[in-house]
Amino acid sequence: MKRNMDLVRRILIETEEAESTFDAERFVCDAYSYDEICYHVELMQAHGLIDAVIQKEWGGSVVVCKIKALTWDGCDYLDAIRDNGVWTRTKKVIKDTVGSTTVSAIKEIAVMVAVQAVKAAISG
Repeated sequence: MKRNMDLVRRILIETEEAESTFDAERFVCDAYSYDEICYHVELMQAHGLIDAVIQKEWGGSVVVCKIKALTWDGCDYLDAIRDNGVWTRTKKVIKDTVGSTTVSAIKEIAVMVAVQAVKAAISG
């Protein structure tokens, strides 16, 4: 299964807005299956972006996938990619140059995009 950074961003945004633990099933729609969402939640937890509860049955199927909260790193990453304009520009830069990259690199690129936007606004 391939990582979907738009889904990661959506999970981070909704986790930040949630007042308590919630089931990852809330993200199921035509675009994302429960298995795909749980895969991303598991990756995000392993990477230290969120705190989650994932339980699998003997065969490996996920039976519980709950998201508890963002971690400190998850908050920092979300702060870098939260703005729609910064996110769109960041994705374009990545697509036009390397195609795909790590979460750390995405964060750095988003910060650079944001700094450029601030500099442009200051210089007027």
